[in-house]
Amino acid sequence: MSTKVVQIAQAGDFRQAQPPQVFIAQGELIEFVNGGSGGTLLVLTPETAAILSPAPNSPVAIAPGGTLTYTFLAPTGSGYLAQVLPEGATPGPVQGQGAAGPVLTILPSTNRDPGNRTGR
Repeated sequence: MSTKVVQIAQAGDFRQAQPPQVFIAQGELIEFVNGGSGGTLLVLTPETAAILSPAPNSPVAIAPGGTLTYTFLAPTGSGYLAQVLPEGATPGPVQGQGAAGPVLTILPSTNRDPGNRTGR
């Protein structure tokens, strides 16, 4: 069983996942690593949460230096989305177009409606 590692890069209140897209294969692990000094929120669409085990409640807080690991269940569609935000941000619905096929796209904190501010 392989593990896909997603590093969460930080610059102030900005958050970005590296890599920003991950292929979904049933039984593989995905590990979110928050290597920065600030907390991060991982916001998941209901479709994305449904293919992760253990089943997460969105948003999921990842402490500075923390790691979060899930197992992919069988994907039932395409266009899976998540977003990383700074701790303290008010999460809204994740908006965007996911990739075709069984791919998880992780949006950065700046990819939000202009009326919704992230950070402080």
